[in-house]
Amino acid sequence: MLQSFDPVREKFLADLASLNNRITKTQAQLTSGIRVSRASDDPAAVGDILQLESDIGRVTQVTANLNNVKSEVTSASGIVQDSVSLLDQARSLAAQGASGTLSPSGRLALAAQAEQILSALVNASRTTFAGRYLFSGDSSSQPAYDVNLSNATGVSRLLTAPATRLIQDSNGVVFAVSKTAQDLFDHRNPDDSIAADNVFAAVNSLRVALTNNDQAGTAAAAASIQKAQDYLSQQGTFYGAVENRLTNALDLSQKFQLQWSGALSAERDTDVAAATTDLSQERLSQQAALQAQASMPRNSLFDFLK
Repeated sequence: MLQSFDPVREKFLADLASLNNRITKTQAQLTSGIRVSRASDDPAAVGDILQLESDIGRVTQVTANLNNVKSEVTSASGIVQDSVSLLDQARSLAAQGASGTLSPSGRLALAAQAEQILSALVNASRTTFAGRYLFSGDSSSQPAYDVNLSNATGVSRLLTAPATRLIQDSNGVVFAVSKTAQDLFDHRNPDDSIAADNVFAAVNSLRVALTNNDQAGTAAAAASIQKAQDYLSQQGTFYGAVENRLTNALDLSQKFQLQWSGALSAERDTDVAAATTDLSQERLSQQAALQAQASMPRNSLFDFLK
């Protein structure tokens, strides 16, 4: 039995199949824009590609976290600024109440306004953001204070949880981003006694003095409110510093994202110009091979037997 075997033709067919595969692969790279879509496309590049994808995923998450916290910190900073403004109003009430010409009924009317300011400050301490109490520290599911005019501070302290929450930047550096209501409004001495610059206590002392028609007490409350306002303003600088740090951290994240995205593109994505040139050359080679094969003589065993 005769078997047909033409080594030249077999090699031609194998080479043509290989060339067709290269054309298909180059076309796919141009269509998808991806040069390395599986490990076999470029085994040497796979490790770098996986590492870059991991780095980009991490910095993307860090950026999202930073943006969320920045919105929260901006809200908290605004609340503190508004509270400082409330203490301006309290100082104005104290100045009016300390006047020797003001009647008892006039001081009583001012006392009602002082109580409203105290309530507004307590409401500030109970501010929520995305379902969390901003100033309740690690117990962010519940408020830290409530109004209680029978206490010296005019409030009830509902919890004393610290604020240990930290945020991480793209370099892995962590920093604090929040303060508690006690830090801001209910400053205490180391023995837990009321500090001289306690915001709640200062406003409540004004309310009590005005209610009791106590001119001297009103003047003393004015001094306490000034101390409390200075203290709260100083605490507010914390949020300004955090906002600046978050802005810098976001700039750093953007820098890393651009850097790593560029590196990933260089490793993984198609070089369109080079791939277009390769495809043109591969098609020319395919046409030349087919033309050369077509021009070759087609002799069979019967041709030699004639």
